[in-house]
Amino acid sequence: MGYLFLAISLIAGVTKGYCGKKTSGYISGYKTAMLANTIRMMLCILIGVLVIIAGGNISQLRPNSTLIAISVLSGIATSVFVVSWLVVVKKNAYMMVDVFLMLGVLVPIIIGQFVFKEETKLTQWLGIGVLLVATLIMCSYNNSIKEKMGISTIILLIVCGVSNGLADFSQKLFINQLADIPVSVFNFYTYIFSSVVLGGFYVIFSIKEGSYATDDSPKLKHIFGYIAVMSICLFVNSYFKTKAAGFLNSAQLYPLNQGLALTLSSIMSATLFHEHMSLKCIIGLAVSFVGLLIINVL
Repeated sequence: MGYLFLAISLIAGVTKGYCGKKTSGYISGYKTAMLANTIRMMLCILIGVLVIIAGGNISQLRPNSTLIAISVLSGIATSVFVVSWLVVVKKNAYMMVDVFLMLGVLVPIIIGQFVFKEETKLTQWLGIGVLLVATLIMCSYNNSIKEKMGISTIILLIVCGVSNGLADFSQKLFINQLADIPVSVFNFYTYIFSSVVLGGFYVIFSIKEGSYATDDSPKLKHIFGYIAVMSICLFVNSYFKTKAAGFLNSAQLYPLNQGLALTLSSIMSATLFHEHMSLKCIIGLAVSFVGLLIINVL
């Protein structure tokens, strides 16, 4: 069942990525990006309310300290990931993001060994290492980054990977601590805190841009449909990955999720956006399959 939930999550994630690529031309600056992501989180809140009502779980909305604490961690980590990802991309280090996201999966795995007493086998560590090698091959780092990365960019990449790892850990923590509360309630509170943080960043970037800021409404009107679809996909992706966390341990779930997401995104780019798939990319895909087999079969 865990693999089924993960498959649904991955399909939603790839669809979200497709919409993100389609709308990238309309998101030209940090301010517009923050507004678009804040709107997306607010739509996720609305979706969460509808799912909670449909499931007859309105009474479960009553918050408790543990639920709020985990949701705050999830919301802040999600927001920091979004912001750091945007800044990193602007610094032309896009191809290295996947490397640090793969490193970020170590966060829930390492913490899980202490908090949840999960055991990571030697073969699983080997598989994670193989996945990292595959990611490095697929990114073709030396050919993609024209300028040497500075310390600030490296720090941002680390923040990006760690924040994504903490968001994953929060899902695992919720499942272990509050299994009796519906996942939709956790998602609802996560997106509330995330929208508040992203809204704050929107204000900060608006002040920074000052009088040079332009009205974002015309841009967002053109892509609101995509933003709505991305909101649905984000909710589904998070919902079913959290559900999968109840069936798979961290060493299985998060490397598998990141490895397959990278593979599916590469295939999507080649088939739907006609991006050239180099020999290194194909070799990387093959190596990633080996890594995933090692983690989940051996």
